[in-house]
Parts: sequence; structure tokens; C-alpha cells
Amino acid sequence: MTSQPSPPVPAHLLKRSAASDGSRNDQSQSTPTGGVDAQGDLGPQAPGAPLLAHWQPVRSSSHTLVDQIVDRFVVCIEQNVFRQGSRLPSVRLLAQELNVSRYTIVEAYDRLVATNHITANARSGYFVQHKRQPARGIKSGEIVPIPSQDRIDVPWILNRLFSQQNNLGLKQEWLDTEIVARSIRKVARKMQPSALMYGEPFGFAPLRQTIMAQLAAHDLHVQPAGEVLLTTGVTHSVDLLIRQLVRPGDYVVVEEPCWFVVFAYLRMVGVNILTVARTPQGPDTAQLEAHCRKHKPVLFICNSTVHNPTGFTLSARAAHDVLRLAQQYDMWIVEDDTYSELSAGPPLRISTLDQCERTFLLGNYSKTLGAAMRVGFIAGPAKILNEIAMLKLLSGLSTSSLNERVIHEIIHGGHYRSYIERLRQRINWARTQMLERLGDLGYVLAQPPAAGLFLWLDMSRDAEPLARQLNQHDIPATPGSLFYPDQRVSTYLRLSVSSYDHPHLWDALAAWQQG
Repeated sequence: MTSQPSPPVPAHLLKRSAASDGSRNDQSQSTPTGGVDAQGDLGPQAPGAPLLAHWQPVRSSSHTLVDQIVDRFVVCIEQNVFRQGSRLPSVRLLAQELNVSRYTIVEAYDRLVATNHITANARSGYFVQHKRQPARGIKSGEIVPIPSQDRIDVPWILNRLFSQQNNLGLKQEWLDTEIVARSIRKVARKMQPSALMYGEPFGFAPLRQTIMAQLAAHDLHVQPAGEVLLTTGVTHSVDLLIRQLVRPGDYVVVEEPCWFVVFAYLRMVGVNILTVARTPQGPDTAQLEAHCRKHKPVLFICNSTVHNPTGFTLSARAAHDVLRLAQQYDMWIVEDDTYSELSAGPPLRISTLDQCERTFLLGNYSKTLGAAMRVGFIAGPAKILNEIAMLKLLSGLSTSSLNERVIHEIIHGGHYRSYIERLRQRINWARTQMLERLGDLGYVLAQPPAAGLFLWLDMSRDAEPLARQLNQHDIPATPGSLFYPDQRVSTYLRLSVSSYDHPHLWDALAAWQQG
């Protein structure tokens, strides 16, 4: 009988042929397929009857031999060609039948055990797994359905964000996956068993030293009085700092508009939120001084360079004024530096003026290399960071030294700076294209940002319905209401410049302009 190309479920090729089975009686029909004895040999079924009659893995295929064998077994098991509870051939016999090595069969069986298609018993061999009531299937990228509600809030936008394929804000073709893959391979080649242990409390020392050197190149000399602590990102850094520095009932000052996760977190820990307006030059220092006099806040959280969502960078005068107030009123400063690598020039930081005496600088790599690269850092006073390191250990033990080693390899591989420059150029070009098209539609920004991923657009009326419509087409758009602590109705909308070539965006904006 000649084997022919088969459909995805080639049941007729998986059954034993009548010639090889011989005449079947009732007892043989009830015997499990391919039985093996305690030593792994075939049981009482007809000798020479192969388990996978007329099928052999193809050595010239683009799929490995193991992949082909696993796929064939999965098909047979899920379609009940191999009955539940049936005993499977030993490694030796199946290797002979398929003309492959025993190592190939061992790996294939191990994979099938891992996916719960078969079970392994040290004495009696391998068995087809009994079917159980399946749990509700969850597909990759699936998110719990969002309840219908009148207004968009932080949980709504976060659920929507993580249900989108591109949830970073960058176009996927802008990312350099090869620089990451090459660094992962280099780390793997020289990896020692110690890399699989818990990491250091402060994080991978060579990466911390690299970060200190990068900061020193911009005149921020962290040591000897300061330190760098590695985290899983800016969100983790903010969490650790607030838990260390703030108590319920304390006053904390934030800019408005401001990254909405900060507001949500501060409300959750029960602090009193004070706000100062963010202008193109920086935070309104007159408002900040009034808050300092009246409430004695313990902490000011700001986003100095390439502010989210406006894209503005604070002036030198504003930086000096903020630091003066912090020193005068004994207030800590947390400086979010997430997007500084996208700035048009060297970043201007309050931390540089202060040399991290009462400031904490927060940075990360996930916004440029990819959201999966969860590595961030806090640069700040060593005394406080020593206490935060213990808080980090108590709340989640160490951060991933593997991720930290990969980031270190990326930076030292020599291509990181050129990649950042290319990324900055692509973002700048997309921003220029977007601003031109917005101008053609009649949208004008009083002071367009010179850097960054976002545009902060005044849509002339409540922008939430438009944000909801754009998100339904996987266009990352956030209503301005989320960037204020009271989530007031706002006419502003935050758009990512990576959406510049999305056709529905321009149709929706044109329709919105017409009312």
C-alpha cells in the first residue's frame, strides 16, 4: 500500500493495516493499542504491528524529527486514535519503528508528558493520559472582558492596553530584535550555574556599574554617597519608593497632567494627592511653594525630561527652583526619567543639580528595547536605597539576573547607542508626519514637543468617546481625564506617533473635526 499526502488529521494512515493485524477477534479489539510490559517491550498484541503504520518522520522537513513525532502523537491522542489509558511502546521499540535515535523518542515523550498528553511510570512505561474536564481555554493575548461602563478609568485602559498586540507604543518594525537575540545567545554561551540562582540584592553588579558610568557621562556622579538599585521597571521603582518614604495620610505632590498609574497607586495607598500644573518650562513652582508652606509634603513626583504625556522638558530655572524648595521644606524628589533617551539633547535633570542627595532618579530599558525587557533602576542616596533593597527582598526577593545580564550585554555589545539613535530618528520622523497631517485637518498644537512618543492634543470637547472608538481599532489613545487625579472631563487626548500611518486614525480625526 502506498502512502499518500494526507490532510492534517490522517486517521486512515494511523490505523493498523488488516494485513499486519491479521484476523481480529473481540479480545484483540479491546486490548490497548501498542501495549508494553513492565520492561517496556510490546505486550501480547501481534508482533510486527507498528504503532504508526505507514507513517515516518521526514528528515528533510523544516520541522525537527521531535516536532513531527510530537505533532503526530497529539493528533492521534486528541482524535482518540490512541485510546485513553493505552500503553505506548518503549523508547527502544518506537525508535526502531520510526528509524530514529532513542534520544529523539525520549525528547518527544518528555514533551508529551509536559503537555499532559501522556503520563510516565518508571516501572510500567508510558500511557495515554485520561481525558479530564477541560478548563476554559485562554488564548494568548486574551483578556478578561471589560464590563461596560460610562467612563474610561485606569483599569479599563490597562486592560485595553494589554489586549492589544502592540502595547509598547512603538511600531514593532522599529525594534531591533536581533540586538536582543544576539545578546541572549552571548549570555547563554558563557552562562554559569550561578546565573540561575537568586540575584544580588541590589541587582547585577556589572550592570549597576555601567549605569553609574552612563550617569557620570552626564555629570551625575552617584557615588560615593549614592547607590544604584535595579528593579523590574519604573512602576516597580515607584512602588518601592512610595512604600519606603510615604505613610497613609501624608501629602504627596504630583504634576498634572501626569502618568495615570501614579495617581491610581497613590489613591490605593491612602495618601493625600496635591497637584501642580505642568507647563512647557516645567512644574508651576509657585503652586509647589504654596503646597510646601501649607501641607509640608514628604514627596514630589515629577517627569523632567520628555514629560508624559506632553513631551515637554523642564527648563534650568524650573529645575533649580524645584530643588531649592525641596531643600527648604525637607521634601524628597522622585524624578521619572523614562523617556530621556528620546530627548533632542542631553537630558536636564534635577538629580544632576542635586547629585542624588535628596532626589531619586528612575530609569528603565523596556520603553526602548521592548516591554519584555523588564529592567529598571533607582539612583539615589545610599542610606535610603539600603533600606529599599531589603524591602525589595521582602516583597519579591531578587530581580531577574538573567534579564540584567542580557541588558548589560546589549549595552557592552557596542550597538546600543546606534540603535537608540536610529529609534530616535524614526520617532522624530513619525512625529513630523503626524503634525503635518494634523495641521492639514485643522488641529494645531500651541507648542509641539521636540521629542518623545506622544502628542497631547486638544480636541475641543470631551475626548473620551473618540479614545474609546480609536481603541476599538487597536490605536493606542488615552483620554486626558486619566492624567488628572480627579479624572475630570478633559478635552485632551494622548496619541502615540507610531499611529501616524493608521488609516482609521485619520478618518476618525476628520469626522471628529466636523463634529
